[in-house]
Amino acid sequence: MDPPGEQRTEPRKRDRIKSFLKHPLGSRTPLPSSSRTSSGPTDAVRASEPLKLYKGVKTALENIVKVADVFPPLKSVAAGLLIICDTIDAYGENKEEFSTLLRRVEVLSKIMDSCPPDVPQEVKDRFDGLLRTVDEKQKILQAKVDPTRSGVERAVLAAQDKEELLRLTQEVRFAIEIAMFDAIIENTAQTFRIVSGVDWLKERFNVIEDHTKTMHTIKRTVQSLKKSKPDVLQKLGRVEGAEYSNAKRGPGCIPGSRVSLLSMLLGWAKNPSSPHLFWLSGLAGTGKTTVSKTFCSQLNNRGLLGASFFCTLKESDKKDVYLIIPTLARILAEKRPQFGDALEEILESDDSCRNPTEMDLKDQYLKLILLPAEKTFAADELLVLGVDALDECKDQDAVRLFIAAIVSQKPTMALKFFLTSRPEIALRESFGSSTHHGWLRLHDIEADIVKADILLYLNDRFKSIPVVYSHYQANWPPPEIQTIGNASGTLFIIAATMATYIATYSGNCLKRFQELGQPSANVQLSGIEALYSRILAEVFTDLEQEEADMIQCCLSLLLTAQKPLSVDNYANLLSTNTLAIREAFKSLHSVVQVPDGGCDDIPISIFHASFVDYLTSESQSMLHTYGI
Repeated sequence: MDPPGEQRTEPRKRDRIKSFLKHPLGSRTPLPSSSRTSSGPTDAVRASEPLKLYKGVKTALENIVKVADVFPPLKSVAAGLLIICDTIDAYGENKEEFSTLLRRVEVLSKIMDSCPPDVPQEVKDRFDGLLRTVDEKQKILQAKVDPTRSGVERAVLAAQDKEELLRLTQEVRFAIEIAMFDAIIENTAQTFRIVSGVDWLKERFNVIEDHTKTMHTIKRTVQSLKKSKPDVLQKLGRVEGAEYSNAKRGPGCIPGSRVSLLSMLLGWAKNPSSPHLFWLSGLAGTGKTTVSKTFCSQLNNRGLLGASFFCTLKESDKKDVYLIIPTLARILAEKRPQFGDALEEILESDDSCRNPTEMDLKDQYLKLILLPAEKTFAADELLVLGVDALDECKDQDAVRLFIAAIVSQKPTMALKFFLTSRPEIALRESFGSSTHHGWLRLHDIEADIVKADILLYLNDRFKSIPVVYSHYQANWPPPEIQTIGNASGTLFIIAATMATYIATYSGNCLKRFQELGQPSANVQLSGIEALYSRILAEVFTDLEQEEADMIQCCLSLLLTAQKPLSVDNYANLLSTNTLAIREAFKSLHSVVQVPDGGCDDIPISIFHASFVDYLTSESQSMLHTYGI
């Protein structure tokens, strides 16, 4: 309420929102800056700046919606951004972040407005990916001003709503950056350059600069860097090639794919108040490492990546949990001399650090990462450490201790950990009791979004096979790509294995492509077989006979039942309890969808039909091998 005897001259927020709801998109006249503030000329000028920019951006987007006929997604992206910007502006919150978003949209509108008739395929893919993200965010934001909500709900933003609105504003901005710009840190300026393929605009407008604090430290002389530090850092071991940039870890995401996911992850990384730990889990073959590699690249381009460690079973030193933290510390020390100085002091003065690779994991994290970071970095400096494929470490007990060390010791500065893994039991149990982490199950992302990303990936891969592309160039993309995409489901590993099989030089690439492109195709792929063999080998390792028998019975039912059975059904048919059923399936979460605890009436299902094909393959004799 207004104080008694005082007349309110500033319009209420609820009146602004009611006005927005009553007028159609594009017809609302923004309030003059003088009516938006009574705090003095400085605030009035500040308030008018985003308003002036918004009016120009809005006009540009409206024109694109009216006349853009070159490439249909241009209209859809412009229309979606209009709704998003109007919704954000209606609430009048987070003007600084809104202004940053508008600067991105302004350049994007120039790109769309000047788009030539022959749009390069790479640019089309980027706009397709951006469109899916804009549609997703638009629906969420529109719900905030849904006319069916009560007047109080529409007019008053709760603290949680404000936080979500800020998060979504940032994610839309990040989505535009990921899709259309290359981010580069130069001194203290964050520069965004238009990506390759948008050459028609580069001569007129090709950069955006944000002056922002980065994690770059003061330059040191060569003599300082070469003193005694390298000798001391040798204690941390010499694991080479663990970083995300190692080409052996595979390629990153195809431009235009995973845009929404990556924008959400950047939002987590850039938010000082978000949890210091994020776990991205996913079933076998859902593309965790590809996402992780691309996310680390995005962080590095923004000056936010401290270090990364990509685990793999193929190399002994990269499946040892006790080498992860020392390696991250060494990389940080090499990249940031001040951190290296603080770490060197601890290694030389603390007797417990004489053998860092043999320390308790909790002490490793405290003394090799947290303490030197606290001495080096300001409280508001953002830094992310990435660890990919924790499930590929051989000592799962050590994995539990590794996660416990990070969860239990919250940094005093904005230091964060990004972890990925399959949802193995050791990791699920480690995270189960934590309330200090964010998480996302990659396989829970809507299937249509993942399938669209897989089609982008397949289109890119098959265009790079000369004999295939030249045969279909006049009518690209051919229908075979859609068929192969349908066969892949939501598993990137299926798509990747099919593409690799087709591209093998020893075979007839075009013939293989056409065969796999038929709906009736039934080609056994060694990559998938190897993946499933490894998973089942792990499942049946070190089990009592009774435990192995129960798993075999459950898998038999899973294969032979005419329809998916619930946890309760399994318990009744096998004359046991639901706990025993969940225990039997707990090591199969990478290939089997098991409902959450308390949902025993929901069916258990196989994640992808290729797992059934593998188990019933006569050539592999899987039924006999595992006694199923």
